Amino acid sequence: MTNSTNAGNDHTSPLAGTVDFTMMYAAHAAFTRDLQRLRLAYERGDVRTPAARARWATFTKQIHIHHQAEDTALWPLLRNKALRPDEITVLDEMEAEHAQIDPHLEHIDNALASDNAASLMESIDAFATSLTVHMRHEENEALPLVEAYLGPDGWAAFTATIRKTQGLRGGAEFLPWLLDDASEVIQAKVLGLLPPPVRFLYRRIWAPKYHRIAGITA
Repeated sequence: MTNSTNAGNDHTSPLAGTVDFTMMYAAHAAFTRDLQRLRLAYERGDVRTPAARARWATFTKQIHIHHQAEDTALWPLLRNKALRPDEITVLDEMEAEHAQIDPHLEHIDNALASDNAASLMESIDAFATSLTVHMRHEENEALPLVEAYLGPDGWAAFTATIRKTQGLRGGAEFLPWLLDDASEVIQAKVLGLLPPPVRFLYRRIWAPKYHRIAGITA
């Protein structure tokens, strides 16, 4: 299923290098998509509908899982390498930027609860700006460190940690969320990384359920 709210959801990793960062870029695109949809829901006056709230709850859950996995299973792996001082600074900045996420989420939650339209718009825009800056920072400076010091094996260990954290039940939400509004190329690339039984579950059960709950139509 596709939706015009996220024309930028085709952002993929550069072809150069040995690490395939498709999943990371797809997650970043999904975060951008959800904030765009939240803003659009506000503009349409349906930001408090069950579907909009379900999408926001999923976004909040996924961004927490994403950043906690990086903080506990990715940056520490890099810190164990012989990094230069400027490279250590990049990791420090990643963790500092992650620490700014919860206050932004809290501001949006408070604005939703208080029915404060002006505060909600301001909070959404502030978070979108902050998150975009962080994601570009991570893509441009942190992921090259993963490529240089961890390589495919280290990246595979990190993605395995995320899969373990999500579990099968979590995957039932994560995959449809990740691929919602993604191009056919990205969908095929991500699904191609999965075993056939998981692809079957995604197409026949997980994706239809996700789109039904989130109120998303083709």
